[in-house]
Amino acid sequence: MNVGFIGAGHIAGAMARGWHASRATEAPSLLLYDVVPARAADLAETCAGAAFDSVADLVAASDLVFLAVRPQDVDAALAAIGPRLEGRGVVSLAAGVTLERLRAALPDDARVARLMPNIAAELGLGVFLLVPGTLGALAAPLQRALGTIGTTVELDESLFDVATAVSGCMPGFMAFITEAFAAAAQQGGLDAQTARRLAVAAAHGAAATVAASGDPAAVMAATATPGGMTSAGLAELRASSLASAIEGAVAAAAARAKELA
Repeated sequence: MNVGFIGAGHIAGAMARGWHASRATEAPSLLLYDVVPARAADLAETCAGAAFDSVADLVAASDLVFLAVRPQDVDAALAAIGPRLEGRGVVSLAAGVTLERLRAALPDDARVARLMPNIAAELGLGVFLLVPGTLGALAAPLQRALGTIGTTVELDESLFDVATAVSGCMPGFMAFITEAFAAAAQQGGLDAQTARRLAVAAAHGAAATVAASGDPAAVMAATATPGGMTSAGLAELRASSLASAIEGAVAAAAARAKELA
């Protein structure tokens, strides 16, 4: 399957590098176009893909076209590809852009879907939210390809924004929390380099432990010995309403997705 990216920025780069590193037979061939030609050329060289100088040529060579552009640039991209689709699928990665908006800007028979990746795709640990829309038979090969670089969750479009606020924003949120732990370690007397190294390594191991378990509550129960250090720390986090702060962060991110539309 040939996947053509319109836009070769951070998310496209993470997916392309993840697919290239996976060397899986289900990984697609990568075709790239960007308004900054050097960006597409550099990513193509890194990922053994092909860079294109025009949207028309990219679409003609693609089975699926990924819109990896900012929400405010989606309409221009749709206008450029609409007359050239001829049955090819269009997968939008743009936050806040609904299937209805995609269909309204494309021919009546256009096959469209929404997908929200996160940057962990580069490590083969991506989370992909998928609204398959009208992709039809193209949905299965897409999901097989995504399975080589992460986990795909298919869901109703009405839940897309809040799900994106959790999965798409999680790397940034986790980076914030990890930085806070590093700062706390430094406040306790560690030097900055050691504090950051400790926090990053511990966050990595902790995330892997929770992922392996699949049950965050079970991990807390297993690690929080009554009267122990973890129990004392968790009590302080609960008293400080960390859960409420995270709920607010997710709500703010979901609200911003609607504003971007």
